[in-house]
Amino acid sequence: MRDPEFKDNIELSLRLDGGGAKLRANVWKRLSRVMEVVIYVLLILTVVKLFGPEMERQNELKAEKERIAHIRDEKESRVLRLRQEHRLLKTDKGYLETVARDRLNLQREGEHIIRIDRGEE
Repeated sequence: MRDPEFKDNIELSLRLDGGGAKLRANVWKRLSRVMEVVIYVLLILTVVKLFGPEMERQNELKAEKERIAHIRDEKESRVLRLRQEHRLLKTDKGYLETVARDRLNLQREGEHIIRIDRGEE
């Protein structure tokens, strides 16, 4: 049975529930922001994981391209030297004689040759 003198204080219970609701809403806002940050971090990590190896491959290909370009430049300069030497051998008799004497180790009378080996070019 109910006590006739008992008064239910409805206003007090509403005020208490309202304060708890604010606290709960604040907690949910914070949790949703934390989840937002976690999702963005996961998205960034996913993008890095997916495109990281491809970017490394591009860097390797760029380095390979530079290496091949360097080799090409060396070969082109060698071709240029050989063409010049070929032209001189065909047109310049003095140069032809000098090269022939050098390669065959010949000398004229009264001439002294001092040979300096420079190694392999």
